Amino acid sequence: MDRCTQCGTEIDQPERGRRRRYCSRSCQARAYRARAAAPPVARVARPRSLTSGRIATAAIALADHTGFAGLTMRRLATELGIATMSLYRHFSSRDALVVAMTDAVLDEVEPPGGHLADWRSRLEHEAREEWGLYRRHPWVLPAIASSRPPIGRGLLSAAERILTGIEQPGVGPERLLSVYLAVSGLVQGLALLPAAEETERAATGQTMEEWWSHRGEELADLLGDFPFLSEHFGPESMVVDFDALFDFALKTLLDGLETSVIPASTDNN
Repeated sequence: MDRCTQCGTEIDQPERGRRRRYCSRSCQARAYRARAAAPPVARVARPRSLTSGRIATAAIALADHTGFAGLTMRRLATELGIATMSLYRHFSSRDALVVAMTDAVLDEVEPPGGHLADWRSRLEHEAREEWGLYRRHPWVLPAIASSRPPIGRGLLSAAERILTGIEQPGVGPERLLSVYLAVSGLVQGLALLPAAEETERAATGQTMEEWWSHRGEELADLLGDFPFLSEHFGPESMVVDFDALFDFALKTLLDGLETSVIPASTDNN
């Protein structure tokens, strides 16, 4: 059964003709007003002269707007008003461009200061900086959350800084790498939630609160078979504060590492 893209109400589609996207004219009008109120699409400014750095900056602006999947060499060239082949004089492929883009945004990360002397404080700082990076540039998440990330100086510099910052006597490099990847994986996994919410909000014009509120009756019917959920949870409790969730998850993981992994490690693996 199809649902209204504005309020989520089920729609009975006609057997013939154009399929309906909205359950009523009022929902259609609300969607139109949401689109009309949206800020205008920012055009990518054409660099006065093409350099690798200026192309990467323009590509970051494009990816910030369209997402990682919308970044293509042809689209970037069109935005810049140049021939696509002009880009290949600076970058041999889209992958090479992504490396330059990743290097550039990783320069935004603030290294931990000298006042953060212990490994936990330094690791927490790095995790919060990574979280902020994904909130500012959601496209970075699918770009680097991979077993085959875009290897460049930015990513290697971050790994070097983090691993040396959490190094402890008796903790071997493989264990340190596992700690680093566990924390980064937590950040990346949770960052999927606000990124997905922004995509849905842009597509439907609905906030998360509005979407859940329209499903109150439907959710109540379903929860009748689940007594614990029915007693303790409703539509309002499903609206998540992503930053608060991140704070809780990060503290929990760091507590576990502090009590059971790093202090107890005496081997080199």
